Amino acid sequence: MNYSEGELAFYPGCSLDGLGKAYKKSSELVSKDLGIVMNEIVDYNCCGATEVKTVSYDLSVFLPGRNLALAKEMGSKAVVAPCNGCVFSLGRANKAITEDEATKSRMNEYLGKAGAPSYEGDVEVKHIIEVIYQQAGLDAVRKRVKKPLTGLRVACYYGCLYTRPKIYTGAGSGERDNPEHPHFMDDLMEAIGAETVEYPLKTVCCGGGHAIADREVSVGFSASILNEAARLNADFVVTMCPLGQMNIEANIPMIEKQYGREIVRPVVYFTQLMALAFGHSRREARLADNFSDAGKVLHSKGF
Repeated sequence: MNYSEGELAFYPGCSLDGLGKAYKKSSELVSKDLGIVMNEIVDYNCCGATEVKTVSYDLSVFLPGRNLALAKEMGSKAVVAPCNGCVFSLGRANKAITEDEATKSRMNEYLGKAGAPSYEGDVEVKHIIEVIYQQAGLDAVRKRVKKPLTGLRVACYYGCLYTRPKIYTGAGSGERDNPEHPHFMDDLMEAIGAETVEYPLKTVCCGGGHAIADREVSVGFSASILNEAARLNADFVVTMCPLGQMNIEANIPMIEKQYGREIVRPVVYFTQLMALAFGHSRREARLADNFSDAGKVLHSKGF
């Protein structure tokens, strides 16, 4: 489904105004270049990510529900989020509100007390990669390329929450990505001239909250993601989720110490590489914001 101007609301979430700033800025560049107009939700709040539901069911629905209600008030038909965790939370809230009248009633009572409009669960939730893929399309991406990334080998890492669980993400239905073998990011990378490797770990968990609760587990997950990319001789691991990006990059010092430098690959957002291919500078794509050093590899490849 294509949306008209004013029908897409952009929800950056907590991370894109913090450590994920590079993802936000490169997403804005790419969206503008492709003619995708999104209006940021005013006064948005944290969606609760995946942790709040272990504390309070109602709060885990209310927090994302408020963002959806604000988007509806703006006249939007869909909320676009770049974070897998946010898409999960927003989609889960939608399902709870539309399928259970008691939950909807409680949520609207809470929304009223918070000064927000009521909400019926009728705003669609989309990941930004789906909007780029469907709203603009691969042909438009190819036409926009000014500096094809020929010679770059990339391992596309989608993360575990992009298509799971299907009841919230809608994966496999309509215009959504394949739940078992997602390909939207691979197709976009190939459209800008990069070579994608057949990456079997594209939907494994990055360790998520284990980065805080159990660092060793988190390091192990991240090391396996990088090691497989190195085995396949990829130049980059390309991500589409700020949690996955941060988890892997933050673990690199420990990975180097435990597993060796040879398995480490720079980690970049897919929108950063698209911005480069569209003619923007490394500075505009905010590559210096990343913890891993993408610049050295890009320089060695002539970019």
